[in-house]
Amino acid sequence: MDEDWAIDVRKYVPDADSGVIAAIVRYCGIALRSRDSSLVSFTDATETDRVRENYLKKKLALTDPDSVLDSAIAAVGVRMKGDNTRNRVTVYYLLAEAFGKLGLFGAVAAAPVAPVMAAAPVMAAAPVMAAAIPAAVVAAPAGVAASSGHRRVAAGLTWGQKLPLVLMLLGGAGILYMVSKPKAVVAPVAVVAGAPVVAAPVAAPVVAVAIPEGAGIVREEVDAKPLVSVYFATSKTDVDAGIVPAAAEMKAYLDAHPGSALSVSGYADPRGDAAMNAELSKNRAFAVRDALIAAGIPTEAISLDKPADATDDTTSLTNGRRVDVRVK
Repeated sequence: MDEDWAIDVRKYVPDADSGVIAAIVRYCGIALRSRDSSLVSFTDATETDRVRENYLKKKLALTDPDSVLDSAIAAVGVRMKGDNTRNRVTVYYLLAEAFGKLGLFGAVAAAPVAPVMAAAPVMAAAPVMAAAIPAAVVAAPAGVAASSGHRRVAAGLTWGQKLPLVLMLLGGAGILYMVSKPKAVVAPVAVVAGAPVVAAPVAAPVVAVAIPEGAGIVREEVDAKPLVSVYFATSKTDVDAGIVPAAAEMKAYLDAHPGSALSVSGYADPRGDAAMNAELSKNRAFAVRDALIAAGIPTEAISLDKPADATDDTTSLTNGRRVDVRVK
């Protein structure tokens, strides 16, 4: 019965979605009819390969490298090491949760927060006195990345978002509108009748990484190295389930770069008692370190490094409730 599977799943995820559990039970189908096939053996390579190929790749449509997927499976196995059953439904639920794929089974996921783009000012040039203007030739601006504090800002925009020029023809006279992000300096465009219109290169708008308001994981890449920021709920040390694929990515990088290691640094928001905040940030760093070890990263490859200022609120109070894991 679905209720029996739900009891097992909720040993690990107390608020597990009943609809998702039922959907996973239906997906497993006849595999749940016998005890042997209803369990996952993490010591059987054939079994874990089957989970990777059939469940993670086909059902969840994951495209991560096999090393990342295998590490995620192993991390779930470590998480369930004290459980003699290791039920398939529970394993599949934990993997779907770790990769943010519960929505495939009907979970109501929070819509991703879209970057807030300020309204672009419109600058009208003088009317062009010409009967016709040929199609505009626009120089494509290069992508731009900037930084704010320690956070990386990505500029992965499409050409349509980068296009700084809209040419509108009204009757026999054209009005040229230049659209740019606030504070951008836009060079005027000279238009000569019968000649192509060339726009001066304009920097593309930059999009800041969204910081979760509570517990969550932000995975980035800085200088071609993975950077993972683990965010916590206020006064909590519980590590978000997204650490599983994030740790797998870190492990894959370490495996591919012998001699590299991880630095773990904990922060707290500046409110409240300073000594209490220092203890909290240390405990959060310990919790993240333990999660990395559970994912298969050697203990000796992880160091706990106290940051110069453990009360980081450069972006928001939420930004202070985090632990950074970076390659050093």
